[in-house]
Amino acid sequence: MSGGSDMSAERTPRGYPLPHPEHLLSDDVLALREALTCIDADMTAQQQDTQQEQDQLGVRLHRLHLRVFHLFNF
Repeated sequence: MSGGSDMSAERTPRGYPLPHPEHLLSDDVLALREALTCIDADMTAQQQDTQQEQDQLGVRLHRLHLRVFHLFNF
């Protein structure tokens, strides 16, 4: 039935596929693998963004320290 396939295509607001509540896990294993792969990719991207922001803040803080030292003739 096409109605069942519509239900199995349900997704979370972030786009991760949801298993169908009436399916066996073996029926939804591909959807679960896709969801886990997408979640892993999202987490990796978030970690990379956070690291980049921390690196930029470190550079800004270093420059600020240099300005303060220069201001006080250190």
